Amino acid sequence: MKVDVTPNAQEQLKKVMESRENRKPLRIYIANYGWGGPSFGLALDELKEGDASVEVGDYTFLIEEDLTESFNAFTIDYS
Repeated sequence: MKVDVTPNAQEQLKKVMESRENRKPLRIYIANYGWGGPSFGLALDELKEGDASVEVGDYTFLIEEDLTESFNAFTIDYS
């Protein structure tokens, strides 16, 4: 699994994570599935059985291994 984080998203993640005492990993998950395909979301979470994990800079991203078979690359952006 490959995860890229744009500079703008890195700046926003830094702001959010600095306000947290306990830095949990960030889970990438399917938030909605519509006509245009899936919409993904991010949430603070813990590593669970069946998760893939990838480190990007100061952040750990988690995703269910089943999803990595269909989606093997993600770009995290903020607008």
